[in-house]
Amino acid sequence: MIKKYKYLLIFILLLTSKSYALSPEYEKELYIGCYTNSKTYLGSDGAKVYCTCTIGKLSAKFNDEEMDEVFSKEPDEIMEITEFATIECENDK
Repeated sequence: MIKKYKYLLIFILLLTSKSYALSPEYEKELYIGCYTNSKTYLGSDGAKVYCTCTIGKLSAKFNDEEMDEVFSKEPDEIMEITEFATIECENDK
């Protein structure tokens, strides 16, 4: 089950800029992609909670430029780097 969400997050983030926070615009793009795909698996309410949590965790650790760098890597590396957020947010549901 965790693997399904990791791949979903990677797919969403790939489709979508020195403080440790994503810009509101970047967060919005990530949220739209996350929510659109997650609601199929989690329903509307579950997707809202999961996507808000995941993007919040990523924003606390990365800024826009760092996130772009993460997403320029191979899918396995992206999953490894962002795994903390998906695991924490899956456990919060």
